[in-house]
Amino acid sequence: MKLSKTTLALAVIITLIPCLIGVFLWGRLPERIPTHFNFSGEINGYSSKGSFVIGMPVLMAAVEFLMYFFIANDPKRKNMSRKLIAITFWIIPVLTVFMMMLCYGIALGMGIDIGMAVNLFLGIFLVIIGNYLPKTRQNYSMGIKLPWTLSSEENWNRTHRMAGWLWVAGGVLFVVNAFFKSPVLMILALILMSGVPAGYSFWLYRHGI
Repeated sequence: MKLSKTTLALAVIITLIPCLIGVFLWGRLPERIPTHFNFSGEINGYSSKGSFVIGMPVLMAAVEFLMYFFIANDPKRKNMSRKLIAITFWIIPVLTVFMMMLCYGIALGMGIDIGMAVNLFLGIFLVIIGNYLPKTRQNYSMGIKLPWTLSSEENWNRTHRMAGWLWVAGGVLFVVNAFFKSPVLMILALILMSGVPAGYSFWLYRHGI
């Protein structure tokens, strides 16, 4: 599947919208904007107003260009699910707008529970991705790209069928964690989504699959 340049242009424009909003709010924003938070949602790091308002959207737009380049030039792009490509391609614009609006709101003194918001967002996103992982055929741009999955189509298919369920479970854990903000739940979700599929793929490889 080939993404259109119109889609790329629209995605980049949306990614840059927070920049325009930041310029509009420039006089009201503090010189240092909170951009890093601990597991409890407490601020533990700041960025300068200029680097965040201007630099962050530009950086994310550059990432979107790179994503477009890799997907458009993947030798196995015909294997990619149209829906999964759309979800993967649009996550950068949506995430950029979502996170920057949260940071603007916190910088302006709004009582936003960023830990809850981020966990809910990631949880829903992971559940959606998990539903499409089993339908993803072998390619070089998206999915669980390990030496064993890329060398064997059967290994790829079996690993992604398992990973689909595990990503849904991980997403549910993130949603639950929105109310607890526990690093243990987050680590458990990450192990389920990455460590278990990787181990299963290697086990299949060792058994000649």
